[in-house]
Amino acid sequence: MHLHELTMEQYLSWERDGYLAIEDFLSEEELLAYNTAMDATLAAWKAKGHIMPSNIDKVSSVIEHGEIYLALMEHPRMMGIMRDVIGDAFTMIDNELFIKHPGQVTHANWHRDTATTMLIGGKRVPFMVKVFYFTADVPYDGGCLSFLPGSRHMHDDVLPSDEAGGQMPGHVRMNVKAGTAVLFDGATYHAAMDNTSNQQRRSLIYNYGPLFLKQWPGYEPSAALLGNKENTPLRNMLLGASPWPRDPRVFQ
Repeated sequence: MHLHELTMEQYLSWERDGYLAIEDFLSEEELLAYNTAMDATLAAWKAKGHIMPSNIDKVSSVIEHGEIYLALMEHPRMMGIMRDVIGDAFTMIDNELFIKHPGQVTHANWHRDTATTMLIGGKRVPFMVKVFYFTADVPYDGGCLSFLPGSRHMHDDVLPSDEAGGQMPGHVRMNVKAGTAVLFDGATYHAAMDNTSNQQRRSLIYNYGPLFLKQWPGYEPSAALLGNKENTPLRNMLLGASPWPRDPRVFQ
């Protein structure tokens, strides 16, 4: 089996558990750049009169707010990982800047993003793969993204209660250090814990799926992004502007 970026150990862990955490994915220099950009983007967004939910700051379709976010959407190493878990043809479904402040109770109890799985060429392919880039340390009580390992293989009728919260048997919390990238199959049972710490949970989120999927309503790329003559074939594929290619050359 040929893998583009993952080790065989990482791939087998992904197949078994339905999620993968990769430490030191972003460097200290990159973290500084992204945190600076996130703060500037939020300040500009709020200055335009946008109201944030209580204890949460977020900007949806963050790729519309600067090249730095587009570059992370097509991070070369992550593109190799997506090729390993999805294949050579995939698109960006949604993307978001998301900061969860201290005192915020869970905004998402236990759920799946999808119960759909597919077989393409005999290979199990996720209907969607979501990536969280954590730009600050996440303590155990810091509102962790959490998973039930192996739940991607379970039927809905045998999953534990969606109200279990932090009492979910066997759950694993992503109390990770800054720079960690966490990806998970949308069929994996997951939740966000209460943030009872004194720290923000800071993240940039990108969701990918097979190329036949459309962006979620409200996340469609703007005409300005789609019409940019400088777009590479890879960027056009991720933005949904390429008609059904399955060409590995887009990754060159």
